[in-house]
Amino acid sequence: MSNYVILENVADERGESAAKVARTLVRLGCDLYLRFGPSREPYIGENFFPEHPTVEMKYKIDPGDYTLTKESQEAVIKRLGRGDASTLGLFVRIDTKVDSSTTASYQIELTETDESICVVVDSEDAAKLPPPSTYQTASGSMYPAPPEKKIFEKFEKIKIHNKTKPHSAFVVVAKTMMKIKRGEAWKKLVDLAQKSRGQTEVTLPGWGKIYLRRVRINPEQEILYSHEQFDYDKSENLPDGVKIFNLTAFNTSWTDYK
Repeated sequence: MSNYVILENVADERGESAAKVARTLVRLGCDLYLRFGPSREPYIGENFFPEHPTVEMKYKIDPGDYTLTKESQEAVIKRLGRGDASTLGLFVRIDTKVDSSTTASYQIELTETDESICVVVDSEDAAKLPPPSTYQTASGSMYPAPPEKKIFEKFEKIKIHNKTKPHSAFVVVAKTMMKIKRGEAWKKLVDLAQKSRGQTEVTLPGWGKIYLRRVRINPEQEILYSHEQFDYDKSENLPDGVKIFNLTAFNTSWTDYK
């Protein structure tokens, strides 16, 4: 089990921006990392040797969590502050064992764009963060729950057993119990999918535990879901166990439920 947690999830729980959390961690002397999940295509980078800057060697990056170089950590913070989640051109450090007593360290520059790559942080480093300034800390929790999280908590244990799709089950709770408008209900689904990213289990009122993820090329309209973790963000050729619903289906369920 990885000891790293997704930066955006930590920021969401604290009610702060990802850039602010990342900046605070770096100021505390902590590192930021990039997570490369399973992919049908290899992640490609280039070896970078400071003493030989003109040498170019292609490098296949295997799935895993890799430390960003100090310069790239600062670049990530600036990009996040602009709402830019791209990773192209960043450098990660990869340590490779040469033999039982020697380890070689390489700087690899990312030369391929892949929006499934995300920034992660060490969970022990996240625990060092000072309490968020916006909310009062609650006992028994690392972070206080933001107001929107508390709204969900009130209805998380409710399950609608006669619905076969997660969005249809959520519609019943959102419309009759949470008493929120259709647009707000859909936004909450999108936000929950962004928090989950197919990697973090979340609880959807009316349905229960689930993994959600927004479709990369249509993130405000389509959501993938599964009972197991998954690393996929397209609407076609879905892996086994991964299904999809969209805004049109959600609107239909909302209209049909009286």
